[in-house]
Amino acid sequence: MGYRAVRRRWRVRLRGQNGEICGAGTLLDDDHVLTCAHVVERPGADVLVDFVGLPGTPVTTGRVVPEAWVPPGRDERGDIAMLRLAERVPGSLGAPLYRMPLSDGQPVCAYGFPEGADVGLWTFAEVAGEGGPGCEWVQLVRKNDNQPITGGFSGTAVLDVATDRVVGMVVSQYKAEGERVAWMIPVETVLGYLGADRWGQGSPAVDRTFGRELDRVAYDPQFAREVAGWFGEGHGVWVVVTGEAGSAKAAALDLAVVLADRERSAAAKDLRDTLAKDTLPPAGSVDLAVDAAGKTTAEVRQRLAERLDLTPEDVTTHSGVGRTVLVNAIDDAAEPEQLIGEVIAPLADRAARLGMRLALGFRRESSPGLTELRSRRNGARPDGLARRISALDRQIDELAGLEEHIAELAPRFAVGDVPPPRVRRRRGAVSRLQEAADLGDVAWAERHVEEVAGVLAADLAAAKAARDRLDAAHDRRTELRFRLDGYGERARSAGRVEDPLLDSLYAKAWQLLYEGACDPEEAAAAVEEFGAAVRKGSR
Repeated sequence: MGYRAVRRRWRVRLRGQNGEICGAGTLLDDDHVLTCAHVVERPGADVLVDFVGLPGTPVTTGRVVPEAWVPPGRDERGDIAMLRLAERVPGSLGAPLYRMPLSDGQPVCAYGFPEGADVGLWTFAEVAGEGGPGCEWVQLVRKNDNQPITGGFSGTAVLDVATDRVVGMVVSQYKAEGERVAWMIPVETVLGYLGADRWGQGSPAVDRTFGRELDRVAYDPQFAREVAGWFGEGHGVWVVVTGEAGSAKAAALDLAVVLADRERSAAAKDLRDTLAKDTLPPAGSVDLAVDAAGKTTAEVRQRLAERLDLTPEDVTTHSGVGRTVLVNAIDDAAEPEQLIGEVIAPLADRAARLGMRLALGFRRESSPGLTELRSRRNGARPDGLARRISALDRQIDELAGLEEHIAELAPRFAVGDVPPPRVRRRRGAVSRLQEAADLGDVAWAERHVEEVAGVLAADLAAAKAARDRLDAAHDRRTELRFRLDGYGERARSAGRVEDPLLDSLYAKAWQLLYEGACDPEEAAAAVEEFGAAVRKGSR
């Protein structure tokens, strides 16, 4: 069974005892459903659970698991509940809750039950950044004219469009923006509140060794404020020396890391509530924190690859754009010099170009490699300007090829979010850098080269995404044309050449596939409508 077919089986519609729809939920296994606490009337109340993704499965009731009831507090944090079903659902396939770094502009989708759509429907949105109570929520902005994310979506799963992984749960809407804006609770926050690691998949953001001594070691509050400030607003590469494990500075770093992680921060609510606000980094402000102590170079590389969704070979060449990454206790690694040479230094070189924030923690000032890393300004060697400009030239050539491909395909398909051409402007910016370097104004070029690199990296990412969407649309159209031809041949073989209904349906599908900008989804519906009519008449 394909993944898209499997995910249908997760969908759950929740009703109150009066039968009215009160929200949605996600089936986690054969007797547990995840939803929002505000969807449930009260902890002891029964909720009617309707398995809309499992036709023929009878309606049952669900009741809150007492230890998994996190109602909204005075600050609105929480709002999570897990239901245990009165009867197990045979043959169910639960939804895996996937830990994933979230990015602004990331396409997501959700299936809910808004007013007038009792059977449910999909809507599409984009991630727009953290916010809400304690920055625990992530904002969603619906795309174009998609269905608004209203109350009927509360408690439903939010899926990453690219991977179909469950990355969050719809929690709230914001009507003041014309119903364009809603909010979700990320999976990692849900897992943190519920302590429900049995349903969690994907690599955790923070190694479990961070924070294990917080209850035994006094931390340095000033350094905790520095680390929290860097997680909130820092940039580039930050090299820091904390002292040995168990020192006040090391404890302060551990504290900040734990509170910057969505999952650990939610679990550490009691600790968080006792601290001064200026020592609290935003939840989700660290995408990955690796404790390198005792780890081999291969193990650190693998950890980076797993969390940033790369192959180990890609770590030093395609590291996560826009991510905040900490590698700590580098000098206590199993192979510190090899780790620095093969992984850490290449990451530092590329950090600013990728818009990546990289914090590098050492235990001792005397550690080999520390001085060299500190000499890398914003993640690049001061003497590497020519090399960086040459790399930008290669990226410009790559962008030019992408834009040429996009220009050829874009008029043929009704695909949104196609970026405008940027290559001439970016080529001009790189030329100005080269001119400044040639004229001896190296300082000016050094100040601006990473800014140009960051913008160009974003342009390349947008162009690649547009290329992929257009290529997918092209492949889909080709497939649909073959299907239409096949259905047409089947109709002719059945002697239905002059059937008025079939002629009309065929003409509609043909026009969508061969005339003007093709909308693959609209064309697919027309082809299927024609095919259904052919099949019906052939019985």
